[in-house]
Amino acid sequence: MKLIFKFYQFLGKYKLRMALFLGVVTIGTILETIRPYWLKMILNSSEAGKVNDIYYYLGMFGLSVIVGNLISAYGYYLSDRILVPLSSTIREVVFQKIMELDFAYHVDKSTGSLISAFRRGDSAVFTLFFNIHNELYRVLIGLIVTLYFLTTASWEIAGVLGVLFLFNIGLMWWLIARNLKTRSEFNKADDEVAGVIADGMINYETVKFFAAEIKERKRLSFKLIDWGNKLLVYGNSFRAMDIVIGTVSGLGVLLMLWMTINKLGKGLTNGDMIMVAGFVTGFYYQFFNLFFKIREIAKSTTDLEKYMGILDNEIKVKDPRIATKRKVVKGKIEFINVGFVYPKNKQKILDNISIKINSGERVALVGRSGAGKTTLIKLLLRFYDVSEGVIKIDGINIKRMRKTTLRSLMGVVPQEPIMFNNTIKFNLAYGKDEASMEEIREAASKANILEFIEKLDKGWETEVGERGIKLSGGQKQRLAIARAMLADPKILIFDEATSNLDSESERMIQGALNQAAKSRTVIVIAHRFSTIRGADKIIVLSNGNVVEEGKHDELIKKGGIYKMLWTLQAKGKLPNEENKIEN
Repeated sequence: MKLIFKFYQFLGKYKLRMALFLGVVTIGTILETIRPYWLKMILNSSEAGKVNDIYYYLGMFGLSVIVGNLISAYGYYLSDRILVPLSSTIREVVFQKIMELDFAYHVDKSTGSLISAFRRGDSAVFTLFFNIHNELYRVLIGLIVTLYFLTTASWEIAGVLGVLFLFNIGLMWWLIARNLKTRSEFNKADDEVAGVIADGMINYETVKFFAAEIKERKRLSFKLIDWGNKLLVYGNSFRAMDIVIGTVSGLGVLLMLWMTINKLGKGLTNGDMIMVAGFVTGFYYQFFNLFFKIREIAKSTTDLEKYMGILDNEIKVKDPRIATKRKVVKGKIEFINVGFVYPKNKQKILDNISIKINSGERVALVGRSGAGKTTLIKLLLRFYDVSEGVIKIDGINIKRMRKTTLRSLMGVVPQEPIMFNNTIKFNLAYGKDEASMEEIREAASKANILEFIEKLDKGWETEVGERGIKLSGGQKQRLAIARAMLADPKILIFDEATSNLDSESERMIQGALNQAAKSRTVIVIAHRFSTIRGADKIIVLSNGNVVEEGKHDELIKKGGIYKMLWTLQAKGKLPNEENKIEN
């Protein structure tokens, strides 16, 4: 019921169109349903020898057929004028919700499953609307018209039809409840199949690296076994519906026809018999139509539940009700007694972290894998909220800023940049829609990728492929660096942005980064220590704690974790091993 209410909330935007549409459907259905009455009047007039009346009622019959058909077509036209924008609106709202949901939501979700939910959900919007308003509503109007004219012939026959209708509704409710359960189970299996297919497509390069094509087929085949079994169970639930509803409806129609025949000459004319037979036999197919449409509505409801259920997900990292605004941003960052526990596994990743980064400073975060470097950046971007402590920018708690405002202050270059399946120009200018071509070329030049782009056959309009597959790792990184520079943020974050570059490109980009850093705060997550020797401050993390802090030369003299990691990377051996060799 909640789902239907939500569906009609979206429909509420089209009140006037809906009123016109339902009015047209009502008139069209009445004209279609009333035809047995005109047949009765034609027969009665024929028996009475009233030729003029025969032609009159024949004309009314023809008019109901022609006009009813035209009005019905107009009704479908009006429904399309509602359905198309309705579907677009729901798609946009659900997509926006997915984009707004927390980082944690996307970590836990399968892309294939979400795409599958979109595909089925959008189809369900069309099916639900069509079956409720174009079909179910017509059946109900047809029932009212049929009952009205049957009462003019016999209250008993009309009563049997009413009881049969209600009895069938009860049967449908019971059968459809079973059908919904099997549909839900089939959907889960279908999502798993879609997940495996999407996983294989996204990671096809890895599949080829390991010659695992057959392995992936077997993985899919295993999922398809369960999918096939659940689909058969789901299909069998439909067969049960066909048998039960068909049998009950058929017996009910036979009973009403038998009653009509017995009343001939006892209050019912031949014209009445023709009318009753027309209405009853016509409504027999309406029972099946009603059943099929309710079945489709139930199926659509199940599909729509997951689709629109996305809107029920809570955004846990919330914007403040009243946000703090700063016209001038300096870029000073403070982590004050920050602790963080991942919501799912309750594992403490950071413990009492306090770091101060002054405006314009270039700071490097180093440490073993899992030390908490990337987590600090995720907290700074508010992908998650801190479990303890506070993070400030220019003295303002970042929780008091809108997330869009906060993230607009920062440009991020990840270690493995992902590109949109679009042109080089689209990807480079993604963070600054209003950028001029001169600005775009300047950013590309600073990132040492301009010459490469302009030598391409299609230049800036070259498609990079899904996730940027047509570019090399170094080209993607340079494009990501150019994208971050073009956005001109006050804070730049590099997750070892030069790790995939050759030595010459690295040298050129380091020069550009040094130039950019003069007026910006720069945070570098360092995996290649040679790139951070000139950092104003190096912060060493271990097991979620800050264990060392200082410049390169200071930390080397201390002889702690940083010196061990530096020596291991620079010379391929640990400090104590070096001493043993020298001794």
